[in-house]
Amino acid sequence: MNRKLKKRLVERAVRAEARAAEKLLKQVHDLAEPAFRETESARAIAGYLESRGFRVEFPWRRLPTAFRAERGAGRPAIGILGEYDALPDCGAKPGQWGHGCGHDLLGVGAAVGAVAAAQVLARRGARAGRVVYYGCPAEERLAGKGYMARDGAFRDLDACLAWHPSGKTRANNVGGSALDSLVFDFRGRTAHGASAHSGRSALDAVMLTDVAANYLREHVPENVRIHMVVRGGGDAPNVVPAAARAWYFVRGKDREQVDEVRERLLACARGAAMATGTSFRWRRIAAIYERLPSDALTAGLGANLELFGAPRATAADVRRARRLGLREGFSVGVQEPSPQQGRGSTDEDTVSWLCPLARFDLACVAKGTTGHHRQLAAQTTLPFAVRGMLGAAKVFAGCAVDLVSDRKLLGKARAEFRRRTRKFRFDPLLAKSQKVPIEAP
Repeated sequence: MNRKLKKRLVERAVRAEARAAEKLLKQVHDLAEPAFRETESARAIAGYLESRGFRVEFPWRRLPTAFRAERGAGRPAIGILGEYDALPDCGAKPGQWGHGCGHDLLGVGAAVGAVAAAQVLARRGARAGRVVYYGCPAEERLAGKGYMARDGAFRDLDACLAWHPSGKTRANNVGGSALDSLVFDFRGRTAHGASAHSGRSALDAVMLTDVAANYLREHVPENVRIHMVVRGGGDAPNVVPAAARAWYFVRGKDREQVDEVRERLLACARGAAMATGTSFRWRRIAAIYERLPSDALTAGLGANLELFGAPRATAADVRRARRLGLREGFSVGVQEPSPQQGRGSTDEDTVSWLCPLARFDLACVAKGTTGHHRQLAAQTTLPFAVRGMLGAAKVFAGCAVDLVSDRKLLGKARAEFRRRTRKFRFDPLLAKSQKVPIEAP
């Protein structure tokens, strides 16, 4: 299919979905549901796909808010990833949940792209090819896709596409950091505060662990990040805490680095338990890989970014941004691909080890917007964000159509993937017995 025809067909298909897409976006935005509890958001997106002829499996396996939707038949199977979980304290009022990372845009834009791709392929009489939308929960807990991969997801795909709302429009072939999400539980012995010598404080063990972790930070590579919050440490100062819990993230450039730092952090915890006379147990509740690049697939995405372009801000968009305290304006045009690995993490990078994956960012918010903040959530239903979301749908559809109709592009991506994974054996890093962590630890 030539570029002009593809552009005309894709734009027509997306335009036909624009009103339904904006309505669905508003619905998911207002629901703003936490990780692994996105029941209504997932059902809304799944229902939209089903109404457009997709066969929907909901829920998917052991994940109550995951789903799989497909349309078409045969190979290749082109995957599109969607997310829809919100963040705490990112709503319109303090304490409310909100889409401070734009997953309302992300989930709906990906769904509209899947619909547009399937419609264009059907109208062009494609004899074989499927579009598969994976509804993925709990990205903000960096967990959903890891548990889905453990249970067999994504292996049915010949290639996979992902995106994220951003302040810039560009392809991203480098991804983020590998990560372990770890829960440390200490058990001691309670006592009256006035007779604390007869107790053994689990909270002391948590605090001593973090003192050791702070010293450890000097002796790890500069790219490593170690984050911690205390999730339980007693209820009253005059009662020695018999139980305490710490929740750690360890980030590194790859799995090898994360594994090495994790073992050193565990040594800190074991030492703290020994010093305080407490017992110590730990568990990994989420784990992700670094990105496996796909040069061929990223080039295909880049071509579609150039074809459909970035959204253009109007004077009204600028005024709306200024009312939110954002005075830097909006990104213009398609930027150069991201040059280096991000310090943040995303569980989509795990998928890149199961099939070729490419991801792009598309401008939906003003420059200078703070992520994971209500400043971003406040923009996701504004006209500029909606135009960005529909632009992302066009890029998805255009690239999916290319991958089905241009077997040379897909073959190049598959050959590159096989070469880079020749000596790799996928380990989901999560035991089959590990329950999906519906509740935060």
